[in-house]
Amino acid sequence: MNRLWIIGLLCCVVVVGCAKQPAEVPAEIEEPAVVVEWLETSPEMMTETQRAQQELVASATNAMVSELMGELMAALDSGDPSTAIGVCKDKAPVVAANVSSQYGLAIGRTSHKLRNPNNVAPEWAGEYVDGLVDTPVYLVGPEGELGVLLPIKLKAECQMCHGSAEAIDEDIMAAISENYPEDQAVGFAEGDLRGWMWIEAPPGDAAPAEGAM
Repeated sequence: MNRLWIIGLLCCVVVVGCAKQPAEVPAEIEEPAVVVEWLETSPEMMTETQRAQQELVASATNAMVSELMGELMAALDSGDPSTAIGVCKDKAPVVAANVSSQYGLAIGRTSHKLRNPNNVAPEWAGEYVDGLVDTPVYLVGPEGELGVLLPIKLKAECQMCHGSAEAIDEDIMAAISENYPEDQAVGFAEGDLRGWMWIEAPPGDAAPAEGAM
């Protein structure tokens, strides 16, 4: 075999063997989702700090319920029951904001059958709302927050706005339809689970002193 031909062939093999191969594109690695855990607790298992948070929650809840009921009773005493719809729509968010500021926490109402679409439950409470839990729930957040979910059972007088659609006064139904075109909050009977009050207290070292006003 011709020596030059052999040398040429070897050179070709070397060149092919040493040729730079295309770099492999590394597979994209998905970052694991960060799970923010809220762990369930009970009053019996709470630390001293958590009990202080719970007392703050109780004070704020009582303040909100008292103010809301006062507004509702005043509306009903006006002689026009449909004005109660305006209390729930316009005054309830203001009351919640005032109580939140006054006590240094977050507070609101939610339901599995919402009237106001803005009242969606906070993420930590979602599974309990979906599960229609009708007992108080206490959760400790990842930073030491305390989340509390308190069930609301329908009172007899509340059926005038939340009872069966056929039994609700026409003027009230008209006000509901005008203010809440996607309303789901009818068809309840006395004693039914209407929804929940939810409260989120900050970590113990960030919470204001008990009874802060």
